[in-house]
Amino acid sequence: MDSKVVHLFRSLLVCAAFGNFFEPKVWAYNTSDVNVLRSGVASWNSMRALHKESIPDLSGADLKGRNLRHIDLHNANLSGALLSQSDLSNADLKNSSLEHAHLNGSLLIKANLENAVLRGADLEGAVLYGANFHKAILEGGILKKADCTNADMRESNLRDCNFREASMVNTDLRGADLRGIYLWRANMSRANINGVTVSEKTILESGKPASNMWAENHGAFFVVDRPPSTSTTSLTAIQSGKKSSAPANTLVDTAQSVARLSNDKPLSDIVVENSAETSGPKNIWSQGTPSKTAYNILQYQQLKSNVFAWNDRRKQNKNMNIDLTEAPLDHKNLSYADLSNAKLSDANFRGADLSNCNLRFADLRGCDFQEANMEHADLYGADLRGANLWRANLDRAQLNGGKVSNKTILTSGKKATVELSVRLGLIFISE
Repeated sequence: MDSKVVHLFRSLLVCAAFGNFFEPKVWAYNTSDVNVLRSGVASWNSMRALHKESIPDLSGADLKGRNLRHIDLHNANLSGALLSQSDLSNADLKNSSLEHAHLNGSLLIKANLENAVLRGADLEGAVLYGANFHKAILEGGILKKADCTNADMRESNLRDCNFREASMVNTDLRGADLRGIYLWRANMSRANINGVTVSEKTILESGKPASNMWAENHGAFFVVDRPPSTSTTSLTAIQSGKKSSAPANTLVDTAQSVARLSNDKPLSDIVVENSAETSGPKNIWSQGTPSKTAYNILQYQQLKSNVFAWNDRRKQNKNMNIDLTEAPLDHKNLSYADLSNAKLSDANFRGADLSNCNLRFADLRGCDFQEANMEHADLYGADLRGANLWRANLDRAQLNGGKVSNKTILTSGKKATVELSVRLGLIFISE
């Protein structure tokens, strides 16, 4: 059979397989609204002026590559809209809904997005120069390599946003929520971060997580995103709505803690915050906390300090036995790291950058990969039994020959099955 036909057939199988686990949102736009907009900005703005109380529905509409400068889209529903490469400079998008909209490569120069909702929107490579995002919600948005120079993001919700390599020169972030934000390699020159809220899940431009000390030095607020110690005293404090014992300049997100504790989860699954009681972040997917460090401390320090120096050492000693069992590598930048044949069982990779990482034949049993970036990662022959891949980015990752089991949690949050394993070239092992 022709190789191109075989390749196409495999691609269709992969798409069909993942189709069983992802349920995309179906957007239904108003046809008349779309037709008016496609007739031109002048016609659209005239229609808006005549029908000031109407709320346009453009959800899911294909508007890629259009000239929409100075368009009036305030209060409009643009959820899921395809606006890639479009010019929305000076557009009025105040109070609009742009949830999961595709705005990658678009121009939003000096656009007004005050109070807009862009939760989960794709703004990769977009030009947001001087745009107004005051009090906007961008939670979970992708803004990699976006130009946010001079943008107004005061009091905006930027939780879990990806700003990797973005330009944030002179960006006004005062009062913004930066918990879980990813700022590695972002240019923060002259950015105003006074009064921002950060947490241990906030990754700074240096690649390091935010800390209480960093917050003190930069006029920021440090919030503990995870529940504190599960001791009786702490649990009583949380359930009574009081802050538990923590450093005076550290805020505990009690609302989130109560939600976590009231979710019918056993206390053994709650992450312990008190560093005096644990030797490092607890991996909730492991079977209990070890009495001593299970991983090679020297290898752990070398890997997290400099990936390229690590790769050079591996080239010099190809027979090196890598043991990073249960290592706390959450939110670490491990892009391009050579971890082939490594012992990594029960390691915590939550939120880590594993793009282009070599994980061939690695022992990844029980690893936590939640929300990790594994784009282009090589997982050929890796053992993924019991691993948690929920919301991980496996775009263009090599999965052939990998081992999974009924305890493996896929990116959709569902468990692996025999049928899916066969379609993806994986080896299914029942546990």
